[in-house]
Amino acid sequence: MLEEYFTPVSLSQEYAPYQIGSTIRKYDTTFPELKSGKTALLAVVEELGQYNAVRTALYSLATHIGLSDKLIDLGDMLTGDTPADTNAGIQHISKTLRAQGISTIVLGSDANQGEAMYRSFEGDEKQVEATLISSHLPLLEYELLNRICSIEPSYLGQLNALGFQAHYVPPKAMNMLDNLNFGHRRLGQLRSKIEDGELYLRNSDLVLFDLNAMKYTEAPAQNAIQPNGLNSDEACQLARYSGMSDANTALGIFGFLNSKNDSSLTSELIAQMIWYYIDGVLGRMDDTPASHSEFVKYRCDFSANEDNPLLFLKSKRTARWWMQVEHPGYPENEKMHLIIPCSYEDYIEAANGEVPARYYHALKRV
Repeated sequence: MLEEYFTPVSLSQEYAPYQIGSTIRKYDTTFPELKSGKTALLAVVEELGQYNAVRTALYSLATHIGLSDKLIDLGDMLTGDTPADTNAGIQHISKTLRAQGISTIVLGSDANQGEAMYRSFEGDEKQVEATLISSHLPLLEYELLNRICSIEPSYLGQLNALGFQAHYVPPKAMNMLDNLNFGHRRLGQLRSKIEDGELYLRNSDLVLFDLNAMKYTEAPAQNAIQPNGLNSDEACQLARYSGMSDANTALGIFGFLNSKNDSSLTSELIAQMIWYYIDGVLGRMDDTPASHSEFVKYRCDFSANEDNPLLFLKSKRTARWWMQVEHPGYPENEKMHLIIPCSYEDYIEAANGEVPARYYHALKRV
């Protein structure tokens, strides 16, 4: 029973029929049933009502076609006596919801709680892809990504880091990033072509968004005070890409400080990020090479003997692209092939006789 983890939501505002507040099933007097839910929202709080400003903003937004009775607000989960107690609760709740086919949105004060969300995949007998969106790169000993990489037995398939700023990253962490072959885009690279963020989020089972990825003027209710970062448009776009992913089952948004939310700007931003994540979830097309065969296939051959032919697949449903990477030692073994998201530009580069950098990156993985 999940009810024992939560405290009811207390909001007195009335909502129009077209607003989310009139259709969401929330824990106010009785705990909502989960069986018909599609996405569940929960807040990990140190004091009750800590995320009520976010809820008020979210409930006031226009409801989505097909959202009725599909969005559940489970209420506030009070932190435990120790961080370990809190993480155990997050882990159990996340695993239970995923087992029922429900995507989970966790609102928390500390991105380190994302480790508990990751640990909820333990025992699922699948390789997990996770993405951290943050201005920092917590890869040094005892930091978040380091702890995730150190879990044994490992079920980590791929880890991506988006939006980090080089002036916050120690050289040792940058070297580890390259050696571990993580997918990554620095802030400048990501902002110059935000749609490339979708390539890193398309296969991500778990997305952790730390508000320190935001420019301070865009989200002042956070601990970090920094002049550079993502803007609100880009944050919402990345949230939508996360929801669009057929693989994704969990989004964590961390770092909100209600005590600094005087202008309500940050709570409004988080509410809109949640809206766009849900918009992505409801717009999923079950569009992966493993789920259907509606693809146009393009083969690119290279004159160099050491280069295997590249096979590109373009979806007829969404016009998105994938690249098939064969194991160089066992090219005939289809079970060892790696199919990764790629861009049209990758295909054009290969068609012109150049091997895309994305291919070499993937080749290290296989």
